[in-house]
Amino acid sequence: MQFITEILSDILTKASKKANYDITLSVTPCELESLGDYQCVDALGLAKVYHKSPVNIAQDIVSQVDDKIIKSISVAGPGYINITISEEFLSHYIVEYMKELDGLASSHVQKKKTIIDYGGANVAKPLHVGHLRSANIGESIKRICKYVGNDTLGDVHLGDWGLQMGMVILGIKREQPSLVYFDKNFNGEYPKTSPVSLSDLERIYPSISKETKENPDTLKEAKDITFALQHGHKGYFALWEHIVETSKKDLKANYDALNVHFDLWLGESDTRDDYDKVIDFFVKNNYAYESEGALVVDIKEENDTKEMPPFMLKKSDGSVLYSTTDLATLIERYKKYNAEKVVYVVDNRQELHFVSLFRVAKKYNLVPKDMELVFAGFGTMNGKDGKPYKTRDGGVMKLKNLIEEVKKSAEKKNSDESTLDAVAVSALKYADLSIMRTKDYIFDPDKFCAFEGKTGPYLLYSLTRAKSILRKVEKLKGEFNASFCDKKILLTLTNFASTIISAYNSLSPNILCDYAYNLANDFNSFYAKTSIINEKDVNKKYSMCLQTEFVVIILDKILNLLAINTLDKM
Repeated sequence: MQFITEILSDILTKASKKANYDITLSVTPCELESLGDYQCVDALGLAKVYHKSPVNIAQDIVSQVDDKIIKSISVAGPGYINITISEEFLSHYIVEYMKELDGLASSHVQKKKTIIDYGGANVAKPLHVGHLRSANIGESIKRICKYVGNDTLGDVHLGDWGLQMGMVILGIKREQPSLVYFDKNFNGEYPKTSPVSLSDLERIYPSISKETKENPDTLKEAKDITFALQHGHKGYFALWEHIVETSKKDLKANYDALNVHFDLWLGESDTRDDYDKVIDFFVKNNYAYESEGALVVDIKEENDTKEMPPFMLKKSDGSVLYSTTDLATLIERYKKYNAEKVVYVVDNRQELHFVSLFRVAKKYNLVPKDMELVFAGFGTMNGKDGKPYKTRDGGVMKLKNLIEEVKKSAEKKNSDESTLDAVAVSALKYADLSIMRTKDYIFDPDKFCAFEGKTGPYLLYSLTRAKSILRKVEKLKGEFNASFCDKKILLTLTNFASTIISAYNSLSPNILCDYAYNLANDFNSFYAKTSIINEKDVNKKYSMCLQTEFVVIILDKILNLLAINTLDKM
């Protein structure tokens, strides 16, 4: 099914050829409702080609238009062609559009096997506010990719093989030195029950991390344990398995609370058997060389305007780092999962690392040249002081504590306990997603929990209000007539698929947030001035109810793509 913009583009293109202009014209929704429904501005770019004024060119094209779907067409300003479509055409179009809704965006995009790398959680560390945007944005991007028809997997890609693991094992060793994991002479089967709990890990890591920063000997000891773990120490590995499983349970609970669900729960460690193979490839082909004791490879290119540091494969102490693990993971995503596109949803500050990763993978033909590798960077969530959001005492806030804080703000404005969680999470997620991905933003729980304005609770309330109308109205039969409805709402509904495509192409969930807010706002305005439930004219009531049903369907889909759970009642 063609979009209305495509139908109108075809009509204008045919008219332009009749007027002796060999050009394909494009049409977009009109920004000013008073000017019309759609607009074409292409005549402005034809003036130099045809040596005529844009106004005359536009008038020539308009004079050749004769199509019953167009109610009126005119030339305005410097050569804009403004179009108003007929209600009769819109009546038939919107009904067919809603029947084919779920396949429309899919039919307009090129399909790719896609992996979304998001979450960025570290084992043995609790999730904090810094993990919020990656989780929310990544989940939405994954859902958008799936909706347009891509075979898509979301991978949490846990940090589970680096120095923090050596630190945690050292901390456990300090507290429980008699554990069999530290006995060099132990040859039996290691315990199946973890010797540490989640609260132990949350206590141990910050303490030992602080000590490594203050004491070089402690840091060296942690590095030595990390090296031993990465090179097959059986006791450390068995203890590491307990640490990972204990952490995963808590991480899953936190992500579930945000309605964030990963298809793959893999980590840096899952490609540990491939690190040596990757390094050997560079060494055997004489691509790698030593620099200050570390093993590196060049990635600079002739057209670089600034210095590009080499890509590090191995530290001077012989241990691998996340550049090595990320490269091995990328290769696996191509070989094992046949990925044609990988999107990394990561803090903006990591851009150089991923530019380097993409370069080394393609420069040395470790993945195909046409494999699409995308860095989807995001800004930070800040407090009212403009600095990264902190606890009241200045520490990094745990994600579970942030959710509780938002719940308290939501509770002030919503007394219904049964909907409190949904309202609070909608506030948190919508506030996060409605901001352009690359921008920082100020997080204000009280503001974002409001039931008016551009907020998650406002969208939930708008959707439940529309559902309530449909519950109160008896089942009707009739023929849909757009003239009984709000034309602006209907036109917005017909832009759903193109909006999805725009969000998909730019990996920008905020586009969906804007769309949902505008649709909800227009519907609430229509509802405020129209008595749908008490309408006596059956045909008019049927049309308005069907319009309401269409709004419910699309708002529900948008909120699902934003990973916001909806409600039936509030």
